[in-house]
Amino acid sequence: MRRHVYVTPKSYLSFIELYKNVYSKKYNGIDLEESNIVKGLDRLAEASEGVEVLKIALKKEEIHLREATEEVEKVLKELEVENRKAKEKSDEVAIVQNNCINQKI
Repeated sequence: MRRHVYVTPKSYLSFIELYKNVYSKKYNGIDLEESNIVKGLDRLAEASEGVEVLKIALKKEEIHLREATEEVEKVLKELEVENRKAKEKSDEVAIVQNNCINQKI
C-alpha cells in the first residue's frame, strides 16, 4: 500500500510563493536589526568622541581649579596673618581697657 504523493504545479507554485514571503520577512527583519545595530554603533562612536572632548575640557578646568585653589590658599594665609594681628590688637586693647577700669576703682 505504498502511495505516491505527487505535487501538482499549482501547489508547488503556492509553496514557492509562501517560501518567498517568509524569506522576504526574515530578510527585512535582519535588515532592521542591522540598521539598529549600525545606529547604536554610531551613537557609541559619537558618545566616545563627546567623552574625549569632555576629558579635554576637564583637564582645562582642572588647571583653572588648581590656580583658583592656590589663590584661595594665599588669601587664607593673608587672612590668618591679619586675624593674628587683629587678635594681638584686641588683646592690647583689652589690657588697656582693664588698666583703665582698674585705675578708676
